[in-house]
Amino acid sequence: MVFGGISSAAMSQEQAGAIGGRTVVAEDFESGDPSLMLGGQIDLDGETPPWFVHVADGKVVMENRLDPRSLHFNDIAWVKYPDSEVLASTEDAVISATVEAKNTGSGGVGILVGSGKAGAYLMFSVDGQGQYHILRKDGRNLRPLRSAKHTAIRAGAANQLTFELRGANVVFFANGVEIIKIPYENRAANVARGGGQGGVGLAAFGIGTFSFDRVEIARAN
Repeated sequence: MVFGGISSAAMSQEQAGAIGGRTVVAEDFESGDPSLMLGGQIDLDGETPPWFVHVADGKVVMENRLDPRSLHFNDIAWVKYPDSEVLASTEDAVISATVEAKNTGSGGVGILVGSGKAGAYLMFSVDGQGQYHILRKDGRNLRPLRSAKHTAIRAGAANQLTFELRGANVVFFANGVEIIKIPYENRAANVARGGGQGGVGLAAFGIGTFSFDRVEIARAN
């Protein structure tokens, strides 16, 4: 589910526009200064053991070679939409990311709904075997909610992940197909009142090499 059917041609963050009724910020990691990608919100400032994050071949890559229980997140808290001169919080935004996992054992790469920094989020990820994983963080507790296979998820290949809000539910999609619906009252409540835990982000967990090829952020409908 690409927002508004954006062309696959290379498009930097500043070139994205109002397409299909939505204002979209897009980043393909292909050009420019890596330190400015997604407005400088990709953390490339050295290693965060056991993780190493870098840009290679037009992708953001998160690598973990040591700890199978480790999760690494990158919050994207602010964006500048092309139709505005004012920075906007992602509390009321949705995210789409094209991801690929090359994992050893349990692991996955995907998107966050919420705030990694605040410790309040849902993570929707896929692995290299064609499975999806839902993790939930609430304070100190990181809990797996569900892992399963789905025919819409491509094993050993790139997959596009996104979500939408339906009332108090978050609905996750892979390659344009609805995968699962999860109650997440905190996101809906915080978006409604601007509560500071309704952002978006990128994340990976487990041992492997996890890449993000294209990211789009749009205002929620």
